[in-house]
Amino acid sequence: MNQQRNFLVTVGEDEQMPPQQATVCLKVFDLDKRQEEGSSASSPDCIQILRTFTNQFPEAKITSFVVFEEAPPIIFIALGLDNGCIYCIQGDIARERIKRFMLEVDIGQSIKPHSAITGLGFHVDGPAFQLFAVTPSSVSLFNLMTQTPTGQTLDHICSETATVAISDRLELIIGRPESVYFYEVDSRGPCWVFEGEKKLLVWFRTGKNTFNIYDLKNRLIAHSIVVQEVSHMLCEWGNIVLVMQDKSALFVVEKDMESKLDLLFRKNIYPVAINLVRSQQADAVATAEVLRKYGDHLYSKQDYDEAMAQYINTIGHLEPSYVIQKFLDAQRIYNVTNYLKKLHENGLAAKDHTTLLLNCYMKLKDVEKLDLFIKSEDEHKFDVETAIKVCERLITTSTRCTSKKSGRHEWYLKILLEDLGMYDEALQYINSLELSQADVTIKEYAKILIEL
Repeated sequence: MNQQRNFLVTVGEDEQMPPQQATVCLKVFDLDKRQEEGSSASSPDCIQILRTFTNQFPEAKITSFVVFEEAPPIIFIALGLDNGCIYCIQGDIARERIKRFMLEVDIGQSIKPHSAITGLGFHVDGPAFQLFAVTPSSVSLFNLMTQTPTGQTLDHICSETATVAISDRLELIIGRPESVYFYEVDSRGPCWVFEGEKKLLVWFRTGKNTFNIYDLKNRLIAHSIVVQEVSHMLCEWGNIVLVMQDKSALFVVEKDMESKLDLLFRKNIYPVAINLVRSQQADAVATAEVLRKYGDHLYSKQDYDEAMAQYINTIGHLEPSYVIQKFLDAQRIYNVTNYLKKLHENGLAAKDHTTLLLNCYMKLKDVEKLDLFIKSEDEHKFDVETAIKVCERLITTSTRCTSKKSGRHEWYLKILLEDLGMYDEALQYINSLELSQADVTIKEYAKILIEL
C-alpha cells in the first residue's frame, strides 16, 4: 500500500490473458476512484499495467516485494527474486516514466548457487535512502542514494524460514526459529528469544508505557509491566516506587531467593539461577542443588556431556550413585569414567568406585589411561587391594606396579610367580627386601622356588 497517495500496487500473473500468453504484470490501483460493477459492487480503478520483466531483465520467481513512495509521483518498487537479485523499478509508474535496474546480493560468490531474497525493507531517514535485503544466508544493506547503488553485508547468519518487518525506528526485524533479531544500518542490534517458527512478523506499537528492570550482569529483562503515565520514580527501603500522574503509587518489591529460583527453574533458565546463587554467596549445598537441577535438565534433553559437566561440580555434595546410575542406564560409559576419575581426584572414591572405574577402562580398552591411573603418585586416593584384584583379569605392568609401589609384596610375588612365571625377577625382588620381609616371602613361596 502506498502511504502518501491512496494507491495499491500488486504484482502477479494477469488472469485475463490466455494461459499461453500469461505474463507477470505490475498493476497500480487508485483506491479513491471506483469502477461500478453492477448495481451495488465496485472495484478500484486500475490506472496502470506494466509488464514486469523485459528482455533486458528476464523473468524469475518473485520471492519478496516492497513499495515506497519517495515523493509524489515517484514510486520505488523492489522485487526480491529467487536467483539472489533485487529487481528495482523506480519512477512515475502511472505515466510509465520509469527506470529499471538490478541489485545483486552476495556478489563474488559465483561458485555457490545464489540464495533467494526472502525479505526486503526500506530504511528512509532524512536524506538517507537504503534497502535491507535478507537471504537464507545473509543480511545486506544497499545505499540507493548513489548513482550506482552499493551494498554491504551486515550479517552472515539467517535461516530458511526468516520473516521480516520494519520497526517504527526503521530497524530491520527478522524472525528466526530461535529468536527475533533487530538490525541497524551498520550492524546487528539486540535480539529477543522467542522460540518457535515465525510464520508472520508485524511491527505494532501502542501508546502504553512499559516499566522494565534490567539485570545487567545476566543481560536480561528481570521484570516488565505495562504502567500508566509515570510522574516520578524512587528507590527507597530496598523497593522501587513509581508515582503516577493520577497521584497513585506502585511499589515494586524484590522477590526472595527461593521465589526467584522457582521462577527461573520453571522457565529453564538455569545458567542465570547458577549465577544468582553464586552472587548471593549461597552455601555449597544450595549451589550444588541448582547444579543438579541443571544437570537433570540437560540430561533429559540428552545433552549428556554438558549434564556431566554440571554433575562433576556437585562432587562432595551429591550422592555419587545418583549420577553413576543415570549414566549407566544411558550406557554412557565414557561419561561414567570421567565422573569416577574426578571422584578419585577429590579423594572421595570408595572401593566400589575404584572397581567400577577400572572396569570402565577395561571396557573402553583404554590401557593407557588404566596404566596412568595405576601408576599415579597418589595411590592413597584409591583402594590398592581392590585395584590389584580387578586388574588380575587384565594382566599388565599396571598390576605389578600397583603391588610393588604399595608394598604389597605378597601380591607382587604372586603375580610374578603364579601369573607370569617370572622367577628370576621374583628372586631378585626377594633379595631386595628387608630380612624380615624376605623371610616371610621365602616361607610362603619356598615350594614354588625349590621346584625350579
